[in-house]
Amino acid sequence: MKLQIALDFDNMEKCLKVSDAVRDYVDIMECGTDTLVRYGMEAVKTLKTRYPEKTILCDQKIMDGGHFFGCMANDFGAEIFTVLGVASDETVKGAIKAAKERGIQVLVDMCSVINYEERAVKLRSWGADYICIHTPTDLQSSVSFHKNVGKIAKIIGAKHCAVAGGIDPERCKYLRDIQPEIVIVGSYITYSKDPVQAVKEIRGALYD
Repeated sequence: MKLQIALDFDNMEKCLKVSDAVRDYVDIMECGTDTLVRYGMEAVKTLKTRYPEKTILCDQKIMDGGHFFGCMANDFGAEIFTVLGVASDETVKGAIKAAKERGIQVLVDMCSVINYEERAVKLRSWGADYICIHTPTDLQSSVSFHKNVGKIAKIIGAKHCAVAGGIDPERCKYLRDIQPEIVIVGSYITYSKDPVQAVKEIRGALYD
């Protein structure tokens, strides 16, 4: 399992303060959607320049222009970018085409997808690298989709699965048994008073 930190900030100074603190404990640095909206694609370049040894994910959540925006993510240094699973087939296929052309990876965010299993199988058949079971921020107070990752992992293989949205040490305990390839953690670390302690707690739950 790889640990990804979701850097969702509207303040670059805070973003870099947290990412500097946890760089030795994470595998993937995510330029989150919040950061992208505030600072544009230059934020991706900033992260790649500052952390050349890390894999950088650009969380564009592409809904249209899959090939164009996939290539753009790579132009600014991203090795993984995201497209929404609810986007049109043509958009998702365009994103996958961009990833294959550039030798990078595409993660399909299943936020708001209803037919999880059917869609996941189709996405993988087209060549999507990762299927991300995501509990959206606006729904986290009332629902959790995390346990769907076990069902999807049995169908498409855990190495093609990612999970995100409200991940904390308690949820990491059952994810450890499923072994999704990428576990994405945001606010538990980034909003913590002590991000290093928080990321150590996540790692302890995942790996110890």
